[in-house]
Amino acid sequence: MKQCVFLVFCVIFSQSLVAQATKKLPKKMVGTYLGNQPAYLVSQHNQSIPVDSAALSIEVARNTVSICYKTPMFCPVLNGSVTAVKKIGKGRNQTWNVQVRSVNSLILEELIFNPKTKELIRTGIFPQPNTRLKKSRKK
Repeated sequence: MKQCVFLVFCVIFSQSLVAQATKKLPKKMVGTYLGNQPAYLVSQHNQSIPVDSAALSIEVARNTVSICYKTPMFCPVLNGSVTAVKKIGKGRNQTWNVQVRSVNSLILEELIFNPKTKELIRTGIFPQPNTRLKKSRKK
């Protein structure tokens, strides 16, 4: 009986490890993407607070993604793990949807990659607008 209980716990533990494993991104997505997040308004206590536009950089590696604002230097997602990669469409309309989880956050970042135009769209978390970034050239 004890062996059966031990075996059940081992199976459950191994399943939880597989479920949390990070996904690998295609090589064509790997690189640095640069762009500007547009200005937007935040409503708080019946007041609208303007937020200026900011330069944004996204570093995409095979297993991790880092999202950083340039001025002032702030990285809300640093080496976040890729939790889901989904290919949508075929041919010219093909896109890749990627979900990234930050280490100490419950909110998932969503990125949409278009391989034809080499653009990455960061879906903004309300009230942030969506940000369109272009892949920078190798140096």
